[in-house]
Amino acid sequence: MQTPISIRLRDGGPIYLQLKEEVIRLACMGMLAPDEQLPSVRTLARELGINPNTVAKAYQELENEGFLYSVSGRGSFISGSILAAEGLRQKAKEGFRAAAEKARQVGVPEGELAQLLQKTYQAKGGGMDDPVQQPE
Repeated sequence: MQTPISIRLRDGGPIYLQLKEEVIRLACMGMLAPDEQLPSVRTLARELGINPNTVAKAYQELENEGFLYSVSGRGSFISGSILAAEGLRQKAKEGFRAAAEKARQVGVPEGELAQLLQKTYQAKGGGMDDPVQQPE
């Protein structure tokens, strides 16, 4: 069975970070359910065409951050704790607000920021459950 996890090898960013972000994104969207088992390190590495150490590093960091838990001899599973995902969403919103305020202070027009936001969401396949309201 093929996993919904995918990465962009030519994206330029560290692959383990892309993998972490993809697992978090899929979990937040409900495409990976709490207590769902993830593919083994070797299986996912083979599917994605990457080094198993890269997958192991991503899984370890996800576990350290509370998004995964491991069961000895069984594998890695999506954590049932939505608090970690909600905290991540809140942190992203706060970062966005700070970046938007800085852009406003240096004179970036609101329309340019709105276009950038729209392009970002279109390129990444859309947002979750918090639609951005159009300015009036």
